[in-house]
Amino acid sequence: MKYAFFFLFVFTKIAFGCDNDILDVNSAKNISAKVLLKDNDSLEVSVSEAGKQVNQENVDVSSEKKNHITFEDYNRDGYKDFSIWHLDEGMGTYKIYRLFLFSPADKKFKEIKPTCGDNFVNVRIEGHDLINMIYDDNTPKSCSIPLKSLK
Repeated sequence: MKYAFFFLFVFTKIAFGCDNDILDVNSAKNISAKVLLKDNDSLEVSVSEAGKQVNQENVDVSSEKKNHITFEDYNRDGYKDFSIWHLDEGMGTYKIYRLFLFSPADKKFKEIKPTCGDNFVNVRIEGHDLINMIYDDNTPKSCSIPLKSLK
């Protein structure tokens, strides 16, 4: 019986909690963040320093498609950042991203907007650039954004 409850707990946690995570923003400075996706509509982000909460905010991320969270140091400043993404609402072939970069001065995450195109689409990092896909007359093209310009 104990095993049945254990497996039920584990599988429920995997099925419903897989996009929630604690992010080690910068272990050298003892900064961490808790990122919690609630009902696919709201993102709760709390930042802690040395175990003490220093910032908390809620962000509306509602989407018709399932949202996912990815952690990466997008601007290569030594602090982990995150993105929330979902598949496009058409054919579901493109990933639409919202990028949140950690601001050490404010001890919080700030959303950035693309410098080319309306959205971040199929984002990837190549060398020292963030590559965003844009459309020009229904033709997909790559737009390169220098990582150092991301702030």
